[in-house]
Amino acid sequence: METHSGDQEEDVSFSSEGVDLANRLRGIPQDRLIEEIIALWDEVNNLELELIKNKRRYAESSRRFSVEQDRVNIIDYEEKLRVANTKITRLENQLRNEKISRDSFEVNIEKIKTLELEKANLLKNEEELMILIMDMERHIEKLVDSVKEK
Repeated sequence: METHSGDQEEDVSFSSEGVDLANRLRGIPQDRLIEEIIALWDEVNNLELELIKNKRRYAESSRRFSVEQDRVNIIDYEEKLRVANTKITRLENQLRNEKISRDSFEVNIEKIKTLELEKANLLKNEEELMILIMDMERHIEKLVDSVKEK
């Protein structure tokens, strides 16, 4: 890999690196390369074993932690359920109150309709009575005029 200073980017050329590595490895005796490869394999195997051990430890500790976390989650969910049930109860009460209010409103609307119909009938009767009164006044005037003439 070539590194340039300043604002220039790094150039990565896999083929040139492979050639450089191959040239360097040719200069190292095969016995030494084999020993280094075996040493690296041993190191990788040791790292893998350490990784496996750490994963097991983590799994065991996470199981213990998981049980505690599960208890915390259960308590949290129970609290959320209690709050939700409280909200449900409150909403049910609001619904019940709204139904009562609407029923009452519908009864009031029926009463209003009845009163409006009654009012219309009374106005009609008043109009008829006014016409009758006017008609009677005309007849009274005629009678008065006829009495005056005689």
